[in-house]
Amino acid sequence: MNKKILFFCSFFIIHICQAESLSLIRDTEAEFFLSDYAKRAAKAAHLSPQNTRVILINDDDINAFVAGGQTIFIHTGLLTHATAPDDVMFVLAHETGHIKGGHVIRGQLAYEKTQMTALISTAIGGILAIATGQPEAGIAMAMGGQSSALGAFTHYRQTEESVADRTALDIMQETHFSMLGLKNIMEEIKKQERLNPYAQNTYYRTHPLTQSRVQDLNRFLKNPLPLTVDSRFNRVKAKLIAFLYPPERTKSLYSGEKIEDRYARVIADYRSHQIQTALNSLDQLITEEPSNPYFYELKGQIFFETGQLDKAVPAYQKAIDLCPKSALMPMLLAQVLLEMGDFNQAQKAFPLLKKSLNLEPDLTEAWRFMASAYEQTKQPAFAEYAMCEYYDAMGQHTKAQELAKRTLKKLPAHSKEALKLKDILNTKY
Repeated sequence: MNKKILFFCSFFIIHICQAESLSLIRDTEAEFFLSDYAKRAAKAAHLSPQNTRVILINDDDINAFVAGGQTIFIHTGLLTHATAPDDVMFVLAHETGHIKGGHVIRGQLAYEKTQMTALISTAIGGILAIATGQPEAGIAMAMGGQSSALGAFTHYRQTEESVADRTALDIMQETHFSMLGLKNIMEEIKKQERLNPYAQNTYYRTHPLTQSRVQDLNRFLKNPLPLTVDSRFNRVKAKLIAFLYPPERTKSLYSGEKIEDRYARVIADYRSHQIQTALNSLDQLITEEPSNPYFYELKGQIFFETGQLDKAVPAYQKAIDLCPKSALMPMLLAQVLLEMGDFNQAQKAFPLLKKSLNLEPDLTEAWRFMASAYEQTKQPAFAEYAMCEYYDAMGQHTKAQELAKRTLKKLPAHSKEALKLKDILNTKY
């Protein structure tokens, strides 16, 4: 089996679609902040908060969408361009409105109906052309039918957006966030479009704004609550900018002495290979906030990525102790231990990876590290089992089943691993 393992850091990007350059960002600090807001929105909408999840997409557009269940996808541009927590909350509340309204399923049905209308129109147009010998009439009917179908679908989408707006407004009032968040987001989108009038923002393409919607929303901007103060928003925004923007730009944006300014500059210095400067500044932040897990996590990342594995271990362990609900941090520490290439250190990776998978069962990369841990501790059959789990979780079911057939013969017959492989083999996809 290939011994090469995929490295991750405390803030990492997973490329999931190379053709479209689509990638996800995993970061505990950002995810916990967004999850808190999304759960508050779900509770206000009388949905189940524990079923809500937010996933970050590495894209500078201001946009968000839902794709099924209670999972909300947020573009990093929403956070990096937002000016207050209320901006983020409004968008999360709006997407929660789509979830509450069941718009994903209904939208798919409406789209399929649109496609069928267009198809029927095209077919009838073709028949008309053949029957009358007048192709112009057939083309006109086909085009007219397609235009009518598109107009119907657009109207349906606008109706959905209005419903989601109403839910969002109710959520904002229930959770005591300011309606100025809506105003800020729209102003930021217009600002971007002034800078580049030829590239319409994704938010407008996916969230069509009619004049009536704008008027309805503006009514709620009279006597709004003041904007929310939340240091978590400031820090997450600074962190995203520091990791995603050039270091020089980060330093120009965060030149002050607030915590978020110095946090951003630590990351900018690290990315500029000023390692000791970054560590010295980070130690000052830790002295001021000794219970902040994310500072220790960043310290572990810096040590790990600069080859100082012995120093990375206690830093990550401290972060885990301070943030026991993080699924990512134990996996990151396991990665450090596995990189040491030592039997005893690899043994320590197992409980960490099991904790990660217990907290987040679909943390697929944990299975790859598990396979490496089994391999380093001379358990090749169990290493193959872990790779079966990985392939199955990644949707590579044929590959998982082929490997499961070979691996099943090597495992104890009634072990839980053998039973899981039987489940994989018996599942029809």
